Amino acid sequence: MTLGADDLGNEPVMGASTEKTVTRNGSATLRILAGIVLIVVFAAIFGRIMGYGLRRDELMFVPPAALLGQWSLYSDFFYNHVPNSAWYYRIFYVLTGDSGLLGSARIGLFCAWVLMSAGVGWVTYAISRSGPLAVFFVVSLAVNETLLAQSGMAASNNLLPLAFAVWGLGLFVSETLRDAPRPVIFALAGVLLSVAAGLKVSAFMFIPPVAVAAFLLPGHLPFAARLRGVVLPTLVGGLVGALPLFVYFAADPGSFVAHVVAFHTGPHVAYWQANAASEPGLALGLGGKIQLAYAAWFAGAALVGALILIYLVVVSGTFDRAERTPIGQIMLMLAVLALTAAFSFVPTPGFPQYYIQPLIALPILAALIFRVLGVGPRLQALPVLCAGFAILFILGAPRLAPGLISLTNPAGFTTARIAQGGQVLAEQVAESEYPDGPVATLMPIYPLEAHLPVYPELATGPFAYRIAPFTDSPLAQAYRMAGAEDLAAIFDSNPPSAFLLGYDSALEEPLLRYAETNGYAPAEISELDNRYGQGVVYLKRKEAAN
Repeated sequence: MTLGADDLGNEPVMGASTEKTVTRNGSATLRILAGIVLIVVFAAIFGRIMGYGLRRDELMFVPPAALLGQWSLYSDFFYNHVPNSAWYYRIFYVLTGDSGLLGSARIGLFCAWVLMSAGVGWVTYAISRSGPLAVFFVVSLAVNETLLAQSGMAASNNLLPLAFAVWGLGLFVSETLRDAPRPVIFALAGVLLSVAAGLKVSAFMFIPPVAVAAFLLPGHLPFAARLRGVVLPTLVGGLVGALPLFVYFAADPGSFVAHVVAFHTGPHVAYWQANAASEPGLALGLGGKIQLAYAAWFAGAALVGALILIYLVVVSGTFDRAERTPIGQIMLMLAVLALTAAFSFVPTPGFPQYYIQPLIALPILAALIFRVLGVGPRLQALPVLCAGFAILFILGAPRLAPGLISLTNPAGFTTARIAQGGQVLAEQVAESEYPDGPVATLMPIYPLEAHLPVYPELATGPFAYRIAPFTDSPLAQAYRMAGAEDLAAIFDSNPPSAFLLGYDSALEEPLLRYAETNGYAPAEISELDNRYGQGVVYLKRKEAAN
């Protein structure tokens, strides 16, 4: 209850009116301030994404955006993940191709950031009716150290499923809180959760808790009504969202399983066991995985969010089974949190990006707890949230400020430099004895930026090539791949227009040996450098053939 001027013995009408006006003006000011903060934060994220150094994973996820215009996934080139991420970046390449191949993919990644953040903000507010809580959790993800590193800055499939999963979870949970839930919303939630699973296999872990909860929530509906209005539409939506998976599996079950499952449980593990020393942050055992999980869940911005959640639990008191207490929804989100966290430890080796999926469950859980707070605890939470904002600012400023600065020089974006490198490569290839031949390289993003052909066996970088010694013959038959011993025959049958090397001397040694043996000479080019080295182009010039 608001204390009005009439309670103080002053003139009631003028006092109440003035207080309401001040309150409205103050709320409007806070909304404007929050909007400005969010705009600045996401401008910084955009700048950071576009300027973030190239990562090797992008050699797998970005090339299909160009390759799918002429080749088929799995059968024509190697792709070791479920198909939705390839088509996601393909859509953005078609729509924003003028930004370059890597540029369009990074724009797609930024859109996933916006979609994820909008989902977190919407569901947190829809459940809690607290603007400060919603903005806090949006900002906490925006400054999360793990998400501001490779997990959320490189165009891969790590962040993408979170953008769809948070909407799927949010729609499902918020709809079960309604007196008259709408079946179409549950169908949409099912679609979004299946789309998330089609972006990354581990995102399937969001689905089982929701599947079970569909039979139990909302608790005030009769069981038969839940079957008709919740279970059935969620199931139908899930099947619709999973259609791309069904299509690829039905087309060639053996190839689909070989790429999506067998690769990760066989040659991928064997390769990293033999080359663990080459990758900092690699975790092959449980101890290393626990360290990665700790850094993702209990450090920096993630720790601040966890402390806010703990505070809300403490001030909420003991939950009872009163009608207004969303016990079922809280149990659902605890199950999502536990299952996604547990599955994070399954893949071997472990990388930091494997531990980010539980992060989107935290805001929904906090919103459900905030929902049951009385007026007093809600007011008490405001200064705590303000303190949390201050800490988030301190944590995020060093990483976001360079992103803002980079916006002043778009020509210096990594995306722009990669595109420029592709054009320089194209100019060199035009002088080659074999100008129409493929470019032989384990860094295919440069030739694909310039619409130059590449070898199918090397089209998605080194991932298939490097596992050749660790892949048994039956499995290798399912991949479009080549080992070092196969390269000479491939190059002899279709001579390369050029070799682009200089990024991994050990893996590239057979390519370099073939180039030098067959009269390809290095060209002086400086625009092909990235975090993995300075690219060197080897080619036979037309003059040399005369």
